[in-house]
Amino acid sequence: MPRLHPFPVYLVASLAILAFSAFLAFALIRLFQVENDMRDNVDENMLWVVTQAQVASHRLDQAVNRRALGQRSADPELRLDILSSRLTLMDDGPQRDYLLAQGLEAPLDAALEDLRALLAIVDNTEGEARFRPEALIPHLDSLMARLNRIANSVMMAEWESTGARLDTYRSSLLQVIGSVVGITLSGLALTLLLVHALRQRRVAQRALTAHRDQLEEEIARHISRYKETADALARALNRERGVSEFYRSFAAMVSHQFRTPLAVIDSGLQRLQRRHHHFTPEKRSERYQRLREAVEQMTRLVESSLTAARLDGQQVETSPTRHSLVAIVDHLCRLQEEAHGIERLVTAHDSPEAFAWCDRALTEQVLANLISNALKYSPAGQPVRITTALEEGQAVCRVADGGPGIPEAEQARLFERFFRGSNAAGTDGIGLGLNIARHLARIQQGDLEVSSSLGEGSVFTLRLPAANSEEAPHVPA
Repeated sequence: MPRLHPFPVYLVASLAILAFSAFLAFALIRLFQVENDMRDNVDENMLWVVTQAQVASHRLDQAVNRRALGQRSADPELRLDILSSRLTLMDDGPQRDYLLAQGLEAPLDAALEDLRALLAIVDNTEGEARFRPEALIPHLDSLMARLNRIANSVMMAEWESTGARLDTYRSSLLQVIGSVVGITLSGLALTLLLVHALRQRRVAQRALTAHRDQLEEEIARHISRYKETADALARALNRERGVSEFYRSFAAMVSHQFRTPLAVIDSGLQRLQRRHHHFTPEKRSERYQRLREAVEQMTRLVESSLTAARLDGQQVETSPTRHSLVAIVDHLCRLQEEAHGIERLVTAHDSPEAFAWCDRALTEQVLANLISNALKYSPAGQPVRITTALEEGQAVCRVADGGPGIPEAEQARLFERFFRGSNAAGTDGIGLGLNIARHLARIQQGDLEVSSSLGEGSVFTLRLPAANSEEAPHVPA
């Protein structure tokens, strides 16, 4: 479609709208006039009024004749009243005006005179003589003749009026049809203009979209180099921030936690240096064992502090693969028994196919902490039970001890850093192990939970994503 100048398009559209409105208004006005004319003609329909008067006069004639023949059921008085009401209606304002316009005023007045004569005879006579045919028939025949004349004249006038109205209606109908045709043509013109405008808009939108895409490609080419540089700087900044946080956290933990074991080691060495000649071999062995325990405690502190600092600095990375949770638990139990010479670990595996998608080193660190705590808080000789299972798409390991249990009010804070329960007094620890264990579980898309009752021990539950196949499961971040 050829492109039109904007001004002619707007002008054509305005003219089409104006024509549409004019045709519609004209059609509505003509229809309204026809409807009003039809209503007025119904109101002035005299043919029905005159016909009813004729019928009433004939029925009065029949009733008078039947009464004269001795039929008591005939009621000429009622028929006379009906005829009187019909003629009174004809003498009413609009009806009389209509008859006057048709030149029928004289027949109407004569008919009314006949009616008054009939009423006078009936009113001035007593008994059955009131309705004697020889007294009423002359006036009644004259009345009926005048009503026939009025009816004929009204019928002719109605025919002529009806013909004129039909001509007028036909003309109005043709005008309305012409208006409808004009409305249709105007609407068609508006539709064509609308289609033309929509096509132009579509072409403009396509051109704008193409220009926008070209501009976006141009901008992307120009800023891609800067984005790469910014991403590299952001990664370097994150690494630097992590390293700085790592050293800050590690220094804080060293200054806060390492003083006690260092003091124990220093004090023990000073005593051995000053008085080693006075110690028996058994006493020296006992002192050496205490120093070793202090060194072990310091080693655990170093490992826990390093792990906590690495977690704070986001330096702990996972390499999850498919591992057997059963094999991990059996391996840890065997190492614990060999290292400490104990036989208190009892394992039970509900499913030998309990494979987890996890980092083996981090999982072993979590379970080692749980097993170590269970052994530390359980009474001597009390077994520690470790079970594995598959539950609802998760590989689960539970470590149950026979310790004193944890008060319910403290369980919500049990995994906070440096928090220790009120019944943990007298046992080694700084409150880092469980905090680290939960963090290590969660960065593997798992979790660590606790269930405990006072006097009945505690159960720690490690949950990891189950790995039923060689492919990594879909786990939400």
